[in-house]
Amino acid sequence: MSRAHHSEPAPFTRAQQRRRELTLATIRSETGNSELKLRGEHFYNGAVYMPISAAHLQADDLSHDAQAQRGRADAISSRLLFSDADLYQSTMPAESLARMLFDLLEQFRTEALFSDGSQLGTQQNIRHRFDAWSRLALHASLMESKLGILLFTVIQIVRSRLFSMPIDPEIEDLIEATRAGIVPSLGTELSGLRRNKYNQRDFGRHALSLAEKVSDMVNECQRDEDDEDKTHQILSAFPLLLNADIDTENTYSSATGGNSKSFVAHRHQYQIFSREFDSEVEACSLVRKVQLAEFRSHLDKRFAHLGLNLREIARRLLLCLNQQTRDGWQFEEEEGYIDGGRLPQVVSSPMEKRVFIKEHFVERPDSAVTILIDCSGSMKQHMENIVHLVDGLVRALGIAGVPTEVLGYTTHAWNGGRPYKQWLMTSRQAMPGRMNEVCHLIFKDAKTHWRQGSKNLAALMKGDIFREGIDGEAIEWASARSNQIDASRHVLLVISDGSPMDTATNLTNDDFYLDNHLRQVIAQREKQGDIIAAIGVGADLSRFYPKNLTLNVDFEPDSATFNDVITHITASVRETRVKRRNSQK
Repeated sequence: MSRAHHSEPAPFTRAQQRRRELTLATIRSETGNSELKLRGEHFYNGAVYMPISAAHLQADDLSHDAQAQRGRADAISSRLLFSDADLYQSTMPAESLARMLFDLLEQFRTEALFSDGSQLGTQQNIRHRFDAWSRLALHASLMESKLGILLFTVIQIVRSRLFSMPIDPEIEDLIEATRAGIVPSLGTELSGLRRNKYNQRDFGRHALSLAEKVSDMVNECQRDEDDEDKTHQILSAFPLLLNADIDTENTYSSATGGNSKSFVAHRHQYQIFSREFDSEVEACSLVRKVQLAEFRSHLDKRFAHLGLNLREIARRLLLCLNQQTRDGWQFEEEEGYIDGGRLPQVVSSPMEKRVFIKEHFVERPDSAVTILIDCSGSMKQHMENIVHLVDGLVRALGIAGVPTEVLGYTTHAWNGGRPYKQWLMTSRQAMPGRMNEVCHLIFKDAKTHWRQGSKNLAALMKGDIFREGIDGEAIEWASARSNQIDASRHVLLVISDGSPMDTATNLTNDDFYLDNHLRQVIAQREKQGDIIAAIGVGADLSRFYPKNLTLNVDFEPDSATFNDVITHITASVRETRVKRRNSQK
């Protein structure tokens, strides 16, 4: 499913995943906003993108510094709490360098306001983050030119003025000459920034003026640089000083990745060129019985050595999938409803208290689980580990008595197959929609016993079923099947390694057509009450799935991995339950 022309995020380790979750939890707590989400490295307030672009909040080199990570969370909270996004957008300059400086100044302003409070720990965290970033920039090669020193000096001066704190002596020695040369021309703006830090509008006027002046200085400095290669090297290293990834056109876009022109042209109605060759197939029918038995034998040998406690996994799954179900009455209780049949006893024995009845509830698995597996070409390399993960879940859910389906999705052909050939031979209409012939695979349906279903999972080892992936339609199909199962709660667990991908569809529409449809489907299904949780294999799927877990590309299907998956499922179920309860109030 991964595609070369799309830049996919690097694989995340468990530690990185937990750091991100902690950062998000901290920011939610500090801002009081439970709607904040983290997709990739981008923050969203519900579906609205919240730009956090300041360079000192991006440095990956600080990911192992716990206090620097807390400082980053505190700094982001400050921006969300104290900056009016609409006002900021209306005053942002057009020129790119001035725009980056303007954004950085607004970030510094909000951090200064957050540090004015009585929370000493917050002040220390924010200061530590900036100081750690400053040391990174100080010892980088970009400090070896006038251009780099100029930008670094401006940043340090502004920060010092807003926070009323001295500059680090080592840094002060480096920037002293540059500071003496530029402060006279920036004096009015620097005073205005400090004086108006509580007023975003007035602060913005001075920030805009300073950003434009510094931009002119940088342009002049570039012209003076003798070595063009050196200038290019410094400019390419700018993200350490000023993050160039500020998108003024899509600052409030509800989607990362990109917007599909074809999807918009069809008024967000997903189009399919031809369904003629689509199919739904029992996966085991694609494999010879002898080969299927060989695959299962190979898998069983390894599964036996994983040392999984399936009954413990089943118990933990039941804790989140069980629901209280009424099961008759409890008699002879000391409180509850009066038992009419015991009224004579109340008269004859006034001291008798056990004349009440209560409703009796038992915990029962009133949930259905569907596991949907991406069977695109790039998933083939991970499949043995994925089979063991799915096999363990199916066995544990079977022991727990939870109805479970295992489904897959792929295409019958590469590069469009027969629909694409039809399109080439006919009118070649513009933006025809989905072009390939989809193949939906059933490895285990809800009625099949888990022992038989486990056997058929071995069909996932057949390498030639892996082609391309059209995710949005697969989720619609899997959700529709799940909703036919008699259960009050439906959980869909998607296992994938990247974006939807079909070459012919991208060629005849655009690169983001399938992406946009996938996001639309997930939003619609969750709105209807389905619980959709994703597991990314070596890929961060957060730009599509609000509830997501990332496994290392070389993960082992061991107890630790099952623990992470169960925790992920539990958190997804609990989050949906809380949202549903809040919406009913």
